[in-house]
Amino acid sequence: MLYFLLGSSPIEVTDPNWELYLLIQKKIDLQGDEQSLLLGLAAAYRFYHYPQSSRLRISQILVLPPYQHQGYGRYLLEVLYDVAVSEDVYDLTIEEPLDYLQHVRTCVDIQRLLVFQPIQQAVNEAVSHLKQGKLSKKTEIPRLIPPRSAIENVRESLKINKKQFLRCWEVLIYIGLDPVDKYMDDFVRIISNRMREDIIGIDSGTDGKQVIPVESEYGEEMSFAMYKSQSGEAAGTVQIIDENQANQEEQLQKLVDERVREIKLVAEKVAPPCV
Repeated sequence: MLYFLLGSSPIEVTDPNWELYLLIQKKIDLQGDEQSLLLGLAAAYRFYHYPQSSRLRISQILVLPPYQHQGYGRYLLEVLYDVAVSEDVYDLTIEEPLDYLQHVRTCVDIQRLLVFQPIQQAVNEAVSHLKQGKLSKKTEIPRLIPPRSAIENVRESLKINKKQFLRCWEVLIYIGLDPVDKYMDDFVRIISNRMREDIIGIDSGTDGKQVIPVESEYGEEMSFAMYKSQSGEAAGTVQIIDENQANQEEQLQKLVDERVREIKLVAEKVAPPCV
């Protein structure tokens, strides 16, 4: 049995569902001989998707140290998107991406989405709705989620899965705000409202969410977990937050601040290359 060691997990190379993509640079040395340099690689697994399709999941993208921060990781990701589109897989996902890879991925996806006409009307409508007035003064804050048709168009044409598109959606709205500062309070309020429902999930009225106590190093009475059933959008997602109301608000605010920083960082980099 043959195995290929990638990171800390072995890959069974005899499994036909594993796909390895090697990034090779060909150079001519001083003697005129051609040399092949391995710059990086990507490993992806092809899952069956009912009834006659497949899902391509990236396990890892690795660029060798001498060649990092030169755009090769981004290039490998773009190649995998090209494969997903040309072979018409159901969608392309990444298995637990590190923060930096997630950042590069979002930059790549935003640049593709900005020129994807089928969703432009939906983006413009969401931006216009946010610009209508002080949402922070309203009792109910809209989530401004994209319509189902936009989600499906993006998945079918660009192979961006739903979870990733929802992350990109917030960046698209932020980019559409001009001037941004005028609407920033309302934008942050929308992000906070969305994260409160998705993470805490108390009294959110969202089907499929449940809050259960869990044991932790702080004691069972201090913590709980939110999860969604298979009928929910984020099945399997668990976020543990201190049950104390004051601590909840503090932790939630930190998450919101971090999310807003991520959105701003991507928005600042969508014009030049991200990597």
